[in-house]
Amino acid sequence: MNPRILYLIKRAEIEVTSRMAKALEDEDITPIQFTILYFVDYDKGDLSSAQLSRRFSMTPQSMNELVSVLEKKKLLKKTTDPAHRRILRLSLTAKGKKLLSDCNATLDSVEEILLKGLSVAETQTLKNLIGKILETSRETVLPGS
Repeated sequence: MNPRILYLIKRAEIEVTSRMAKALEDEDITPIQFTILYFVDYDKGDLSSAQLSRRFSMTPQSMNELVSVLEKKKLLKKTTDPAHRRILRLSLTAKGKKLLSDCNATLDSVEEILLKGLSVAETQTLKNLIGKILETSRETVLPGS
């Protein structure tokens, strides 16, 4: 049998998410919460909840619930965009930055285990290929969308 690429990607997602959840238990954070913190940090406080919901392909209401949980944990804060007073930008608090750093250190070992069968070049190729898939998916409207 020659498995579909979509099937393999989904299986990899399930495995990765499971391992992330287990590794992040001690930090009291879920994989989706970690990913939101990672996105906000990566974009240096330039994201709004609405932009984040589009990136995660979820409703603004669902994203607002996730952001609210992270605010209650004092990991994220909202600030008014000076150019657009109705837009609230997200950024990490000092506690959020520390937690993200701790989570990244924890997840380094998870990645190391998952990628131990790949060479450095293969790992870089994998990153590049996944990046291309994600870039194409953002640019292309898929059937049924």
